[in-house]
Amino acid sequence: MKEVYPGIFLIEEKGRFRPSDNVYVLAGNDGMIFDAGYGNKGSVRQFLNKFKDIEVYYKEQKNEFKITRIIVSHAHSDHFSGLNELSDFLGLKIVLTKNIAKKIKDKISFNQSFQADDYEDNLRISKNIIRKIWKFLRNLGEQAVYKRIFGLSYLNRPAEIIEENSEIVINGEKWRIFPSPGHSPDHISLYNKEKGVLFSGDNVLYMRSTWLGPPESNIDDYLETIRQLQKLPNLELILPAHGDIIENPKETLTAILARMKEREKQLLKAIKKHSENGLSPEQLIKIIYPKGRKFIQIIARDWIVLTLKKLENERVIKRRIIKRKILFFPVEDE
Repeated sequence: MKEVYPGIFLIEEKGRFRPSDNVYVLAGNDGMIFDAGYGNKGSVRQFLNKFKDIEVYYKEQKNEFKITRIIVSHAHSDHFSGLNELSDFLGLKIVLTKNIAKKIKDKISFNQSFQADDYEDNLRISKNIIRKIWKFLRNLGEQAVYKRIFGLSYLNRPAEIIEENSEIVINGEKWRIFPSPGHSPDHISLYNKEKGVLFSGDNVLYMRSTWLGPPESNIDDYLETIRQLQKLPNLELILPAHGDIIENPKETLTAILARMKEREKQLLKAIKKHSENGLSPEQLIKIIYPKGRKFIQIIARDWIVLTLKKLENERVIKRRIIKRKILFFPVEDE
């Protein structure tokens, strides 16, 4: 437990085989929790113990401590799985946007949200029965992992539905909730102009690279969100969903945009260099990450696929099917 700003506490949920999660407590007489973290017993117990420390600290200071609500940044398992448990233990009102509520209401809705875009599947020629069986078994395995590691649980009826672009009063102060798609289409952020404090969810992380991949992410949306964050008046501190807090927001946001631009240039340069024979997504991964471990290459495929989609939409590159293999070429070489 760490007070990262007067009255705002960071509780880090750690665990094996998963990234740590930042859950924030906006303490006061009408406080709120931002993001719910994991829902498994160990994580919930870990959070409640640290939450109790905040409560004791406030009482020692003779300050009123009452947390009434909880909200999440987006509908990914590591951010909403703890909603039911924390709400039950602490008597909190669950507040969600319509899009987030729709995605996490049940297993079917949650699974469907990750099958909305078939662009990545269309990069593969083979769609035989073996591939379909493998995809089915993989989905079953993912559900089992989510349940065990994340403590995944769904929520059918939140206490309150709010607009994606709205104001909310926390401890007597107005905070702005606004849509910030990119990492996921339903992502929201929370900002207080007077304090200069932004809760960025997964869009902005200290290491400056967040996960972007199909079908949830969209690079154009992500870039626009980062540009909008740059325009926030008086931005002084970013509180991300993972990792360290960000005390140099302007530098970090500028670096993110530069990194994204460099990635796109790197991809396009490789395609242009091999314009005679073309490149498949797998070949691009090996060129850009020649010594990358298998795990890195799997993660890398996600942003490469999204960038290919962006460049195809902009008609900068085109695809051809040659010997049952999808290859990409620069449009200028037609």
